[in-house]
Amino acid sequence: MPRLPFATRIVKEGLAELVVPETGEAQATTRLPAFYNPLSKASRDLAVMVTWAYFSERNCGSAAEPLAGTGARIIRLLLESGVVSEGIAGDISEWAVRLIEINIERNGLAGRLRVKRSDANLLLSELAVSGRAGYVDIDPFGSPVRFLENGFRATERQGLLGSSATDLAALSGSSRRTAYWKYGLTLVRTNFYRETAIRALAGVAVMTASRLSLGAEPVFSAAYRHFVRVFLKVDRGKSKAYQTRLQVRYLIHCKACLNTSVIGEAQEWRERCSVCGGPNTLLGPLWIGRLADKNLVEKILNSRFASDPNYAEAVKIVRAVAEEPEDVPWSFQLAEVSRRARTSPPKVMQVIDRLREMGYRAAPTHYDRAAIKTDAPSDILTKIVKELAHN
Repeated sequence: MPRLPFATRIVKEGLAELVVPETGEAQATTRLPAFYNPLSKASRDLAVMVTWAYFSERNCGSAAEPLAGTGARIIRLLLESGVVSEGIAGDISEWAVRLIEINIERNGLAGRLRVKRSDANLLLSELAVSGRAGYVDIDPFGSPVRFLENGFRATERQGLLGSSATDLAALSGSSRRTAYWKYGLTLVRTNFYRETAIRALAGVAVMTASRLSLGAEPVFSAAYRHFVRVFLKVDRGKSKAYQTRLQVRYLIHCKACLNTSVIGEAQEWRERCSVCGGPNTLLGPLWIGRLADKNLVEKILNSRFASDPNYAEAVKIVRAVAEEPEDVPWSFQLAEVSRRARTSPPKVMQVIDRLREMGYRAAPTHYDRAAIKTDAPSDILTKIVKELAHN
């Protein structure tokens, strides 16, 4: 292996053997000569599984990762998905490119995976002209918003774009100013802030695509640990763009009683809650449609990945997503509902069983197993919590 001016170590991830920078920190930072975050393994697992499921009936062809770091994600796609024939990895860092070259050789991918030192947007723009990729993955440190437009341009028709975000303070509403100037969103932190983060990223992606006369629709989405990730199928045409854009709307949320509802435009915002009369807050624009294609999810759960211990963490996420009602764009933290009801929290499954007995759909969320996603109104949920506390 060529000598490098920094310490390295070898890690095994999936079928890949990777040379990565040595760091004494638990989580990678941008100070590294090439970016590699071991805590993002689940994100890379999801990329392999979703890409396989989406392209299982036709070959993906090529994949592109313009922010490749050490190349871990795209190397694993080539080694493990079985649907990616070739790829291109890019990074602006000289040392990242050197490491990717080393990892290409180490994993026997010479001739299948090219590497180029390039600005991410420049590389994506070149692909849009020279030949689009079946799968494009955008995995920045922080926000992907400045890469999305060129990412969509570089994705072929009926292709797939995957994108991560790690600036959860903005997407969850904790940093309202950042959410506004970076994403153009009006957000506040709610008890379902992880759901908001997923739908905020999906909404921004869909709106970006629609401006290019592209229809983008999520086929899988998740919030886990430090990241939010969405995978979107991409189609061309004004009709597709219009139909998907219609599913980017607003939520109004009452922090007093936790009632939440969907509205079409910000102008429809009501100052007072229709249930308790408390003050409403506005959230959006957000993607309100489904976050996952149930057929794709079932395909993953019935695949070789489901029994592979290397994918156990990611499969657990997929299994939890499969349980969720797909058309409910909010959730309830049971501890918060109980606090407002002035009682101790009952067991989650007790509440879910009672909701189902009453004809409502309900399941724990994939991002918080102590939170419930249900189509039941907040007052019904509060009533159940009080009843269970007295039994």
